[in-house]
Amino acid sequence: MKLINKTILNYLFISIPLMIVAGIVSYFLIKNELRDGMDETLDRERLNVEKLIESLKEPANTYLGYDSLSYIKVMDKNFEMKDTYSDTGIYITKKKKRELRNYRTLKCTYTFNNANYLITLSRPTIEEEELMDSLFSAFCIIITFFVFSFFIVSWLLSKRLWRPFYNTLSKLGKYDIKNHATTNFQMEKTTEFNQLNIELNKMTDKIHNDFIQQKEFTENASHEMQTPLAVVRANLSILMQSPNLQEPEMNSLEAIENTIKKLTSLNKTLILLAKIENNQYHESAEVNFKEKLESSLDLFSDLIQAKNIKTEIQLDPNVSVKMNPSLADILINNLMQNAIRHNSEGGNIRIALNSKSFTVSNGGEPLSITEKDLFVRFKKNDDSKDSLGLGLSIVKSIVNLYDMEIRYVYSDRYHNFVIYF
Repeated sequence: MKLINKTILNYLFISIPLMIVAGIVSYFLIKNELRDGMDETLDRERLNVEKLIESLKEPANTYLGYDSLSYIKVMDKNFEMKDTYSDTGIYITKKKKRELRNYRTLKCTYTFNNANYLITLSRPTIEEEELMDSLFSAFCIIITFFVFSFFIVSWLLSKRLWRPFYNTLSKLGKYDIKNHATTNFQMEKTTEFNQLNIELNKMTDKIHNDFIQQKEFTENASHEMQTPLAVVRANLSILMQSPNLQEPEMNSLEAIENTIKKLTSLNKTLILLAKIENNQYHESAEVNFKEKLESSLDLFSDLIQAKNIKTEIQLDPNVSVKMNPSLADILINNLMQNAIRHNSEGGNIRIALNSKSFTVSNGGEPLSITEKDLFVRFKKNDDSKDSLGLGLSIVKSIVNLYDMEIRYVYSDRYHNFVIYF
C-alpha cells in the first residue's frame, strides 16, 4: 500500500470513531435539552391548572384536553405523591388504526380549600422525536460527506506534499553509476526532503568514487599482469626445450604452463568484462546475425565434429541488430562454446534466429546450481577445468549493455538460452 493511502486511512480510522462518539454524546445532550424544555412547558401548564383549580366553585374531576390524557382528579385528603416526570407510550386510535405514541407526563398534587387534586399533564413528544430523527439523518450525511471530502482533499494535499519525495524516488530508481553526472537530487523547500536529498547526493558521490577506484584498480591490475605472464610463458617455453629435462620435470612444467595459460585467459576475460561494463565499445553498426552465426559455426566445426554433435539450425536471413560487431562475435561465440562444452557425446544443439529473438539450446542434465547463479561470475555448473565460469557473465554484461533480455529455461532435457532483442 502506498504511503499516501496508508496515511489517509490512519487518519480516517482515528477520526471516524471520534466523530461517532462525539455524535452520540451530542445526540443525548440535545435529547436531554429537549426533555428539559418539555418539562418546563409542563411546569408552566401546571401553574395554569392550579389557577384553574382555584377558580372552581366546588371540587370536581375535570379533563383538560380533547384526548382525555390531561385531567384533574379529586383525591382523598390523605393522598400524597411527589412530582413525577415520566415517558409513557400510549395507544391512540386514528382512522380505525391504533398507533403507539410517546408522551411526556407530569403527575403532581395540589391542595386547595382542604381538597387534594391529582394533576396529570401529558404532552406528545412526536415533534421532539422527529427533530432527533432529522438530527440523526443530518449527522449521518455530515459524517459521509466528511469522510469522502476528507479522503479527496487529503489525497490531493498529500500528493502535492509528497511530490518531492516521489521525484527523488524516481531519480533514485533511474540512477546509473556509470552516468553519475546526470543525476543530481535537487534541494526542496521541505526540511525533511531536503535533508534526504543532501544525504543521497553524499551517498551517490561516495558510491561513484568507490566504483571509479575499483574500476581503475581492476584495469591497472589486469594490464600490469599481462607483461609478467608473458615473460613467465616465454621463459617456461625456453626451459621446456632443454634436453636435460626428465619426464617428471616435463610433466611439472606442462602443468605450470597450463596453469599460466588459464591465468592469462582469466586476465584477458576480466579486462574484457571491465571494458564492457565501462562502455568502452562505442562503435555500433547494423550487425547481420545470420552471417555472424555461420562464422561461429565454422569456427567451432572441429569441436562439434569431435563430440559428434548434431546441429539443428533455423536462421532468418535478414536479422540485424545495432551493436558493436566485436561484442556480437563474443556474444555468439560464448553461447556456442557453452553449448558445446556442456553437451554430451552425440548430443544435439538447436539454434534459432528470428527478428525478435536468438536461441541456443543444448541437451544435458539439469543444473547443479540455481538458475539465479547461472550468470554470476565464477559460478560453474560442473567442475570442468577448462571453464572459468565467466562466459555467461560476459553474455549477461553484453545483453545488459544493449538493453536486451536473456532468459534461461530447462525443458525436455534441453538447456535453452533465449536472447530477446
